[in-house]
Amino acid sequence: MFELRKYINLAEDLFVVRNLIGSLLVGFGLAYLIPVLLVWVYPNEVSYAPYFIGPGFFSVLLGYWLSRHQSRIEDVNLRQAMISAAFIWLSASFFSVVPFMEIAHMSLVDSYFESMSAWTGTGLTMMSHLETYPKILLFWRAWMQWLGGIGIVLVALTVLIRPGVAAARLYKAEARSERILPNLANTARVIFEIYFALTLLGAYLYYVNGMGPFDALTHSMTGLGTGGMSTHDASIGYFHSMSIEAVTVFLMIMGAVNFTVHYRVFRDRRIKPFFDDVQVRYMFLFLIPAIALVAYGLIQTGDSVADSFRQAVFHSVSAITCTGFDITNLSKYPELSKLILGLLMVVGGGAGSTAGGIKLIRFTLMYQSLKWTVQQSLLPKGAIIRRKVGNYVFTTEDLQEVSGFTITYLAFLLAGTLYIMVRVGAPFVNAFFEAASAQGNVGLSVGITSPALPVDVKLLLIFLMWVGRLEIFSVLVFLVSVAVIFRKLAE
Repeated sequence: MFELRKYINLAEDLFVVRNLIGSLLVGFGLAYLIPVLLVWVYPNEVSYAPYFIGPGFFSVLLGYWLSRHQSRIEDVNLRQAMISAAFIWLSASFFSVVPFMEIAHMSLVDSYFESMSAWTGTGLTMMSHLETYPKILLFWRAWMQWLGGIGIVLVALTVLIRPGVAAARLYKAEARSERILPNLANTARVIFEIYFALTLLGAYLYYVNGMGPFDALTHSMTGLGTGGMSTHDASIGYFHSMSIEAVTVFLMIMGAVNFTVHYRVFRDRRIKPFFDDVQVRYMFLFLIPAIALVAYGLIQTGDSVADSFRQAVFHSVSAITCTGFDITNLSKYPELSKLILGLLMVVGGGAGSTAGGIKLIRFTLMYQSLKWTVQQSLLPKGAIIRRKVGNYVFTTEDLQEVSGFTITYLAFLLAGTLYIMVRVGAPFVNAFFEAASAQGNVGLSVGITSPALPVDVKLLLIFLMWVGRLEIFSVLVFLVSVAVIFRKLAE
């Protein structure tokens, strides 16, 4: 690994990374100030405003200082972008702990857990009795999940970073590679506009179906952002409403669909591009048998057929879209149902969406790759097979990258599962469920995640959330680069 030292220019790397991180911190600091606007609606919460204003201004000032030489950046290589993307998720989560520590009086580790869970769109929480907390703190969690859904980097691209190579590298490093429009800045703008419009639509649908304005807005933000943090301990189950559950299913699916599909639907003003997308078709292909199996497990425990299918539909969609909303206590689910939901969390939503997991396109490619291999062995020598899925054409390198990513993802997941099993004595299915939820940035829990967890297990879940949000490779590049840099400094 340390042979990489000769390819690393320490001074150049630190200069580029510092300026990129600084630009992103400016955007993060501005985002910190938005919850303060709630004081106009809830004036009795004005005493909490300093816990947002202080860290917000500090982030802006620090960001401006770090990025003061940004105009001198001519190029950014992918490694530098990956380091910056990985570090900004760590630092954003760290700067976000102040409201949790000062308002909710949580420990540093629990506050960092909550922040990382929010920014990564995971939804696992260390908080309970949510109805007792100030609205400004609950909005802060939803706001982080909403921004985290489209990505800190993507938000920064929209308003801060000049278009060019630096922006493109960051966009790829944050695990997004597909462009809607040729120009990256326009791509970011279109994604943001669609995301904002769908959020308003979701809030309106919630409101007309019985939610109060605050709950409607926050649940629309966390539903479309596939984050799943609620303002109630019982999550969506608190409302006891089939119509609200239906709106939630709609928002979760919208959040888990590639934004290119949304763009085509908006542009063409017809629904056909939605069902033409290969990832959407595979999502329903996974959902249909999963719903049947989850419902079967619930029926065996004595639940009615209607209620079993209602729960199965909601939780299966919540799992595969990596949202994390629930309508009942999952710890009481039979092992079969929990295992199926865990597998859906591993699969995840569409690439180019707010969802986590391995992603539907990768599973599609693995299946197609097997089919292409069989076809190649049956065809005459020298025959060429066009590796195409839907409207996408893939190279051999693409298939190798998918295989490498999937194997690495499963290795991290297995390691996390085994550690939780050994450390807290949880059964395999429960440990797998919790690890898959953290690494897939889902948020569903069978009761393992709580303030009573050992600190090392909390740190493990934080690490899995970070790894899952950046899709592993950026984290690995970050860790290796940091190790190399420290080695060089030691010399």
